[in-house]
Amino acid sequence: MTTAIAVDGADALYLAIVGDGVLHTTPLPAVGRVGLGRAAENEIRIDDGSISRNHAVLLVGDTTLHIVDNHSANGTWVREQRIQPTVPVEIRVNESVRLGSVTIIVQRRAARVRTRKVRSHAYFETRLEDECDRATQHNTSFTLVHLVSDGAAEVPDIVTKQLRDSDVVASYAPDELEILLVDTPPDHGARIVTALESVLATHHVSARLGSAWFPRDGRDASALASRARRRALGQAETAGDIVVADERMAALHELVARVARADISVLLQGETGVGKEVIAEAIHRNSTRAQQPFVKLNCAALTETLLESELFGHERGAFTGAVAAKPGLLEVAEGGVVFLDEVGELLPSTQAKLLRVLDERKLMRVGGLQPRPIDVRIVSATNRDLEAEVRRGGFRLDLLYRLNAMSIIIPPLRDRPGEIVPLAKKFVATVAGKLGVPPPRISEAAQLLLREYPWPGNVRELRNVVERAMVLAAGDIIDVVDLPEDRMRPAFAPARANQFPSEGGEPALAADERQQILDALEACNGNQTHAAKLLGVSRRTLINKLEKFQMPRPRKRQP
Repeated sequence: MTTAIAVDGADALYLAIVGDGVLHTTPLPAVGRVGLGRAAENEIRIDDGSISRNHAVLLVGDTTLHIVDNHSANGTWVREQRIQPTVPVEIRVNESVRLGSVTIIVQRRAARVRTRKVRSHAYFETRLEDECDRATQHNTSFTLVHLVSDGAAEVPDIVTKQLRDSDVVASYAPDELEILLVDTPPDHGARIVTALESVLATHHVSARLGSAWFPRDGRDASALASRARRRALGQAETAGDIVVADERMAALHELVARVARADISVLLQGETGVGKEVIAEAIHRNSTRAQQPFVKLNCAALTETLLESELFGHERGAFTGAVAAKPGLLEVAEGGVVFLDEVGELLPSTQAKLLRVLDERKLMRVGGLQPRPIDVRIVSATNRDLEAEVRRGGFRLDLLYRLNAMSIIIPPLRDRPGEIVPLAKKFVATVAGKLGVPPPRISEAAQLLLREYPWPGNVRELRNVVERAMVLAAGDIIDVVDLPEDRMRPAFAPARANQFPSEGGEPALAADERQQILDALEACNGNQTHAAKLLGVSRRTLINKLEKFQMPRPRKRQP
């Protein structure tokens, strides 16, 4: 990365960035290469949906300036002409250059302007989803903060002054802010939260802050946002009661009741947010082990060493920081049920150790010498196709056999539309009960919008939307205006579930799917995650379709 940044002087160069109502300037090196894009590894990060992750490169010479497009989705435009990728084009000081919908201008002796915009909730949702994708791809972490204040008008200005340019602040609802701290691990995030609480207190502002960390607290945007807000409000994180208003789900719960009594291992399969944890709790509640512990572990939220320590326990001195012996969850849950969420994320070495424990019904603590007998029931869950992972070599077949004595597939919410409104009413009643107010009625127009939306985030997304609507609703009715209508009414209708068969049980696109894909990508400025949501399919399915039709991935760098 460039480190020789020019100082403010007669010949100092600055880059002015103008887009979406935001203006700020950044110093440029005297000579060097400057990457421009949304990705954190760029020298200058431009946080705008029309900008590709690695959009362009600015080449600063002794006497010349050049811009190079890096196969961006929305192009780099010089003098109203879209330039060819990888071909340097000379530009002049004070000349406007367009990257997507953002304008950049190289200037001399510019005064640094730092203006922060409080974004909309819709923008924040999109940005948070992008950050989840980026953190997953690059194995990084970030912190999400939710802030509930007493309504002081200066709160947004106080908060934004404490944050970096790369952080994102948005309005969730009146008197509530949501904050994305990019590339921020939990210890650093905790310090930032403490600093925010302190500075708000000095301004005599009463505020409550809750935070969630990727990946420890979740790997998808809905789960993280919900967890941060619940912590800010001091609410317990419970799965809630089950709503059954669909024939398929009624049959599924009958199966769950029978399986619960059999005391066998169960594998729950389904998309993120469909309610796998709710089903796991129902299995425990209806089993002979109901009076014993129910212990949950997210297999994707911890490193391999920490995961083994949490699962099997460790002895004192087993590794740096192990100052005392600690029993693992398999010991803590003795006689009860252990729920292994996202079990498909287990690394091969941990898979082998878990298999041995399940075979022998004994475990060895990390650093231990003597095996310990255990009596637990395993319920696991995944949104992966584990049989495909076995064929690929990413998951052990023998472990799959041990976990999959019975498999239960939970359908996505879009395949059980009759449950959407009853679930929404349940969430309204739950929130109203916590607030101590009568539950508002959901208008017919709002119910229709809820039923028509494909809910890519499933039940978890529905709960988040309803909880926010409760905050925004005026009076005793939740109407369309209280819902994120812009996101829920896409530019075109998504494909209906099961309208066309496809691999993996996901809804396929219509017969003219190639054109639908092009329309979706154009509507989303080339963003594959958002295009997939518009089409009602997963991001992986969309990528498979792009490869099937030999269509270049908009944000995929060309060889």
